[in-house]
Amino acid sequence: MSPDAYAIRPIRSSDKEALLRFHARLSADARYRRYHGLKGDLTPAELQFLTEIDEVTHVARVAIDHSGEIDAVARIVDGEIAVVVADGRRRTGLGQRVVDAVVRAFREQGAGGEVTAWVQPDNGRALRMFGRLGARRQSAPPGEPLRLIL
Repeated sequence: MSPDAYAIRPIRSSDKEALLRFHARLSADARYRRYHGLKGDLTPAELQFLTEIDEVTHVARVAIDHSGEIDAVARIVDGEIAVVVADGRRRTGLGQRVVDAVVRAFREQGAGGEVTAWVQPDNGRALRMFGRLGARRQSAPPGEPLRLIL
């Protein structure tokens, strides 16, 4: 499915069940890369935090397919960005679309300053995507996540 076929929109509190299904479809590797560690199912408190956002300090965008399912999420919370794309949708440009949308929304609501991404040093896809946005890498101890500044 082309990334242009997706609707990109703000996440909503009514997206809890769709977000649960999306999270359940993620591989262990995708979860590790998103959370920088092992991650089981989302708790009710996490679902509330991830879907009931203020669009000021917490901005999130989702990519919705034709059936209404979430295939990617990008969010900025207090200036820190995170993105995760469904395993079968990687390498399509969908991650770039949701990241572009969330950064634009964050800037449009008046947020200034840096946006930080933490990326494992072996995550070439994320490093290339953030590099296309002009991110600057900061050094990190070997094996530690890299800090990228947008």
